[in-house]
Amino acid sequence: MLPLILSEIIQDHIIESILRYSEMKYLTHLVNLRSIRFLLIPFLLSILLFSMYYGKGESHLMINHWNSGIGDFVFKYVTYLGDGVLFAILIFVFLFIRLKWAMFLFASSLLTLITVFVAKTLLFHGLPRPVKYFEGTDVLHLVGGVKMYSMNSFPSGHTITAFAIFMILVLIVQNKYLKTLFVMTAILAGFSRVYLSQHFMIDVFFGAIIGVCIAVFSCVLIDSLGVCKRPWTEMNLHQIFIRKKWAHRLN
Repeated sequence: MLPLILSEIIQDHIIESILRYSEMKYLTHLVNLRSIRFLLIPFLLSILLFSMYYGKGESHLMINHWNSGIGDFVFKYVTYLGDGVLFAILIFVFLFIRLKWAMFLFASSLLTLITVFVAKTLLFHGLPRPVKYFEGTDVLHLVGGVKMYSMNSFPSGHTITAFAIFMILVLIVQNKYLKTLFVMTAILAGFSRVYLSQHFMIDVFFGAIIGVCIAVFSCVLIDSLGVCKRPWTEMNLHQIFIRKKWAHRLN
């Protein structure tokens, strides 16, 4: 009985804290950015309307046939920006910049992992990707050296990951040019999944929406726990180590 009561109290505290601390500041910050209003939103609306008007298959072929040697080379590597390994690299790097930012990324990585697993394994398991959808035809332009996948198309895991990462970066950096760069990077990573025929446009659309939501919720969640109020979260591991080292000497 006691564990149940404690569980309910903790849940109520978290929900109340989220509402109190967030004040929609992260979402408001994103919406007010010019790069979101004039780059991301038009991108999402265009692929959604394009996909709805022409249909999943036809819209994919229209984009797929718009290709070039430069595009093949660029998007073959840009797509790695949606790889989960990038989470691990950035978390490690930000441990030596600011712990709070590393915590944002860590929370985002966990939520991304859970979301992608549930979506692809439980909710939308078995949906065909373009190479399976157009199996038996010779209509797709495929880029050499890219490992192709045939199933679990919806939503795009790489797109979720890319937006979950780069929207966190958009929220923490102050430089407006870097914000724009990160938004563009997320868009290119998402588009690469269509260009490489790993996903349909509708997969990328919802992947981007989910990724943005994960980024915002991760920041809100860490704030709601009250951890970020502690001074050490504004420091990095090196500063904490030096501080403890001097404190030990003085004692």
